[in-house]
Amino acid sequence: MSVILAACGGESPAAAPAGDAAGGFAGLEHAARGHTVRWWMYGGDDRVNSYVDDVVAPAARKLGVTIRRVPIADTADALKRVVAERRAGKTSGGAVDLIWINGENFADGKRADLWRHDWATGLPNARRYVDQADPAIARDFQVPVDGQESPWQKAAFVYAYDTAKTPTPPQSLDALLAYAEAHPGRVTYPAPPDFTGSAFVRQVVQAKGEDGGFAYLKQLKPYLWRHGTTYPKTEAELDTLFGNGQVDFAMSYDAAFVASAVRKGQFAASARPFALGERSLQNTSFVAIPANAADPAGAEVVANLLLSPRLQAAKLDPRSLGNPTVLDIGRLGAQRRLFTQAAVNRYLLADLGQTVAEMPASAVAPLERRWTREILR
Repeated sequence: MSVILAACGGESPAAAPAGDAAGGFAGLEHAARGHTVRWWMYGGDDRVNSYVDDVVAPAARKLGVTIRRVPIADTADALKRVVAERRAGKTSGGAVDLIWINGENFADGKRADLWRHDWATGLPNARRYVDQADPAIARDFQVPVDGQESPWQKAAFVYAYDTAKTPTPPQSLDALLAYAEAHPGRVTYPAPPDFTGSAFVRQVVQAKGEDGGFAYLKQLKPYLWRHGTTYPKTEAELDTLFGNGQVDFAMSYDAAFVASAVRKGQFAASARPFALGERSLQNTSFVAIPANAADPAGAEVVANLLLSPRLQAAKLDPRSLGNPTVLDIGRLGAQRRLFTQAAVNRYLLADLGQTVAEMPASAVAPLERRWTREILR
């Protein structure tokens, strides 16, 4: 993929932002009526699918825009489609109008100049409610966003424990190691490159430095489930181990995963979220518009809608997604009450702590390869 993307570099085919059309954004909304936006997005999260189908899509229909959700197994699949069209010389009328994206996939596409330029910060709701100076908004895994993608939800790395079995969970990485030593086989994490396992490794490295982090992981390994000879392949496998009582902790880059698992009966009602220390790894999910999108106007309308306080509050509700908002609460005025009402839930952390900035996107894969060489083998 990297080789293909490198070959796609060159002069950008991006058109002028649709928001600059005559009549401003109101004119763009009018032009988008009757259009269908094909939103390519990871399809494996039923809660996100339901939020898009039951909350976002009806709101878009009121504006005359239809959302066609295109479920994919990996965001890179959407990137490959855009790359294939670029290589075929298709500079307009592309199959992808909007992509749920962040991290390495955004960075790869930006290097290849695949994204529409200078549109995201001009959205009306972005101007009103988003703090563009927030590092979590301005940079995506340390890559400057430069108006090429628009935020729509935040994620935070949290852990789960069962109050009936472990009344007091560890409060730091060192305390987690001490717990593992005292309770051999009761701790584990998914093997990178699983997204959750990779995030755990990154959190350790962010806290202790790369060499210190790998020294920590080596020290932890013999006390893990099955003595570290094998690891869960996915977050879902770890959730199953925790739900069955085989390990004492689960983890996710989804701040509401405990609420979701309890609701589905996967975790006991006594499960609760916790954070390791006063800082948590956090990042932002964005949507990007390919430069050759067939319906950039409709895509901008949807991206703006995703930033509306009503839809952001609906997403914060633990009965929906329970994800932190990307909006600046201080800019909301009376609408702030929507967010305080939605966030009260014992299965959500009231305070996610200080943000630990994500590593540069280019550093993730080398870190995963080092884990494979030094920890897995």
